[in-house]
Amino acid sequence: MRVIPRPGPATGLVEDAIADAEGRGLVAQVLAGDPSAWGDHAEAAREWTGWMRAPEDMRAHLPMIDGLASGAVEQGIRHVLVLGMGGSSLSPEVTRRTFGHGAGIELRILDSTDPVAVQRVTEGVDPATCLAIVSSKSGTTAEPLAFLAEVGQFLEDGVGASAPDHLIAITDPGTPLATRARDEGWRMVAENPPDVGGRFSALTLFGLIPMALAGVPVHAVLDHAGATRADADVVRLGVALAALARAGRDKLTIIADPGIGSFGLWAEQLVAESLGKAGEGIVPIADEPLGDPGDYGSDRVVLHLRLTGEHDPDVAAIGASGIPVFVMDIRDPVDVAGLYMGLEMAVATAGAELGVNPFDQPDVQAAKEAANRALGGAGVPRDDRGEPEDILRAVDMLERGDYLALLAFTTPTPAGDRLMAAMRDAVRARTRVATTAGWGPRFLHSTGQLHKGGPGSGVFVQFLGPGSPDLAIPGQDHTFGELLRAQAIGDAQALETAGRRLVRIDLGDDPEMGLRRAAVALGAARLP
Repeated sequence: MRVIPRPGPATGLVEDAIADAEGRGLVAQVLAGDPSAWGDHAEAAREWTGWMRAPEDMRAHLPMIDGLASGAVEQGIRHVLVLGMGGSSLSPEVTRRTFGHGAGIELRILDSTDPVAVQRVTEGVDPATCLAIVSSKSGTTAEPLAFLAEVGQFLEDGVGASAPDHLIAITDPGTPLATRARDEGWRMVAENPPDVGGRFSALTLFGLIPMALAGVPVHAVLDHAGATRADADVVRLGVALAALARAGRDKLTIIADPGIGSFGLWAEQLVAESLGKAGEGIVPIADEPLGDPGDYGSDRVVLHLRLTGEHDPDVAAIGASGIPVFVMDIRDPVDVAGLYMGLEMAVATAGAELGVNPFDQPDVQAAKEAANRALGGAGVPRDDRGEPEDILRAVDMLERGDYLALLAFTTPTPAGDRLMAAMRDAVRARTRVATTAGWGPRFLHSTGQLHKGGPGSGVFVQFLGPGSPDLAIPGQDHTFGELLRAQAIGDAQALETAGRRLVRIDLGDDPEMGLRRAAVALGAARLP
């Protein structure tokens, strides 16, 4: 993988920042994995930099991973369901979209508590030819455990007493999930190194096991990652991004070529959750429709993840307008491993330069606690939901340097994705403001940290669907619909506690029609 800087008019700023970082020894410290690179956060770095050793440490697990993958093929496994949130689900989602069914096995990812999404994950699946991976670093994350209750019942109904042989746990050593899996005789308990945070875990067991089951050559993945681990250019990239953010260019616009287009979803979490805290942050802009150069504001930096070169003309035109551009260039989809390691190195370095701890997520818990209160009936009922056309109120709140976040607590669908993309295009055309979009509750484990802990430049639109038809969670006293509604309430309360600007919109009984009405109100062109 190559890193190609094209900072344009910002060349002097970037070169000075890199020269200063090299003069202070920062680049050498990061390459050496020296915790002192993170200054006041050195102790946290000492406890959380196991990801830097992943290209070497994971090789000891390759016989186990290879055996699992070959055994699944021999057994005739056709589906692998990954049940997780945040870092444990996003890299498998990249694998699913990038590599497809390389071993004849289809990955399906469940990271939504929406009742329809939960039911959809097992549609057309034969329990006898299915494996389910429960991924949770802590082993106590509420959503994967709820998913396990539903999918576990699906397996029991289908294969009876042999259901445990269809379950795999990926977790830290000694967690409640690990204990349960061993007690129940699950097919595998894969214990990940505990000094790796979730968003830095793509090249550990959380990412490698789904890769292997999907037929991705994990030996080559670790080779590519190891080569990037020693590349000083990815550290310099982090220095450059931090310097540009301090100069007001804090919207990192990720443009990914076809073939690796889903990588922005993973990168979005890494950047947002690592850097968005203590009022600081770089705002990742992923999956935004491409626009004309004049559509972008002066707060932008472009990171082009290049594979096919299809976006070269667009990126060149944006760069010619004066926006700094950086290119991470790969030649083969397997070198997505280089992108994982390269961005992890760059983002960790940017954290050191911005003076934040890139390894914690202090503001994520606030939304979880508020959701738990709402689920238990202690939360304040929300009756402030407006009509889809009220999205114009959010647009009126925008100021220069802001970003607009579209947050949808309803069933994720391709049509919904297209409608939110149309809204983002319309908002940028009207205001030149950057936009993000996410499905709840997935974004709570990715960009949620930035929303509450980062700079106060976000305006948030919360779209609320009906959460029906509902679905009971086996063995629990609430439903998936009730859980989703509580998570929406908790997120709204956490945003307001943090002083954020928020508009809540009721999508009605037909969520896609509600999203369409919002897009029409914005004057969106080319509606799907």
